[in-house]
Amino acid sequence: MSGNTTMSNQAPSSSRTDPCGASVLTDQDMVVINDVERALADGLKLKQWWEQVDAADGYQNQFELVRTHNKADRGIGFMDVAPLNGKPFPVMGVIQEMLFDNPKQVAPEAVQDEFRQFILHYFLRVSSFQTPDFYVGQGAIQHSDVRLLFQPLSFCPENTDSRVGFGYTQLYYKLKESGRIGKFPRQDEHRIIDLRRIGPEYQWIVVKTHVFDFTISFSPFGPGAVTFSVPLKEETYLAISEDFVTNRDNPAPDLLGQYGVGYALLKPAPRKSIFAYGPGYFDAGFQLIDFDVCKNGQTRSRMVFLANRPEQVLSIDIDPVKLGFGAADLMSFGLASRMFGPVKNILERFSPRITGFDPVGAYMRAANLLTANLASEQLCSSLETLEVNPMLLTHYIEHYRLVVGALTTWRGVQNWLERGDVPDEIIRGISS
Repeated sequence: MSGNTTMSNQAPSSSRTDPCGASVLTDQDMVVINDVERALADGLKLKQWWEQVDAADGYQNQFELVRTHNKADRGIGFMDVAPLNGKPFPVMGVIQEMLFDNPKQVAPEAVQDEFRQFILHYFLRVSSFQTPDFYVGQGAIQHSDVRLLFQPLSFCPENTDSRVGFGYTQLYYKLKESGRIGKFPRQDEHRIIDLRRIGPEYQWIVVKTHVFDFTISFSPFGPGAVTFSVPLKEETYLAISEDFVTNRDNPAPDLLGQYGVGYALLKPAPRKSIFAYGPGYFDAGFQLIDFDVCKNGQTRSRMVFLANRPEQVLSIDIDPVKLGFGAADLMSFGLASRMFGPVKNILERFSPRITGFDPVGAYMRAANLLTANLASEQLCSSLETLEVNPMLLTHYIEHYRLVVGALTTWRGVQNWLERGDVPDEIIRGISS
């Protein structure tokens, strides 16, 4: 069984080592693991609610999200209120349906067998790809090598991470039969298990994803003017159970198969950030990445993302004393804190602090207060505007890139059922 370590079912479920005793579950690991059951339960409830609403096309607020030259079958955003654990839960989401590939002189049944293997065994290993970027030769001066004082004058190039898509690593698992919780060996983190093993062998697994090139852009003065781009280099923890894996043969008269992966969104953020919403900070939600194999061999993709609507965008703790001494240290090369250390400690103890301040929300509230809500009605100065663009739009674009990159990989292998045809870096899970 590839991608897994030898397991023993004799140890108690409360053990904090994996079955081989090789990896100790740390306190940080347990923060994530302790949220899995909650995330899966909430994610499944939201998924079941979405399936009912989508089947009836009964969204409270549905809107066209993108326009492209090659128009997608469906590309919409929506906002609604779902019931969750006895309470109303405001949600927003994206649905993308589009052609994936057309067969080229291959029997549809052969496409089905290969495609099933590609999606359920390899897809999460090949979910990111490298775009062309400038190469900085060994020994060449890079921008980061230039002294900070002279960097504004520098035209030196920099090697950058030009990956797009999603980079998945598997971290934890719970065995189906014994209920044992463990940690995947580090050497197997990128070698995502065959998803068909979730259910028979695993009750769930937890993966962590890096969303590459996930940038939120704001143009407060309109298009063509100054644009502020904020790269979100965050990580999201995801839980996959049998309820989120699609593996159906002949599900409908016009379909040979439906295959895909989905996951519930975990809450614990990997690190402190100024962001109060986005990857790693969702209260609850799910993602589905499903594919249909039609009777004629054509393949089509369907992606659904749903999460809670944001209550704020940023969360900044304002400490006047720390800010003041930070500025003074910058001007005095750290001398201010050393000279006035005792005074600084006293001031920090009694100085008022503002925690969780959202400057974006505060600006919008002030603008609407001064204009009697004209800013919201005619100037698009509202949180709902930001929910659509850039938040939902950015999710749409990133998942569009995911499918486009997967198509390139899918076409690049002669036969996904032949292990010898699959590149070794994909088998070992290091393609991203």
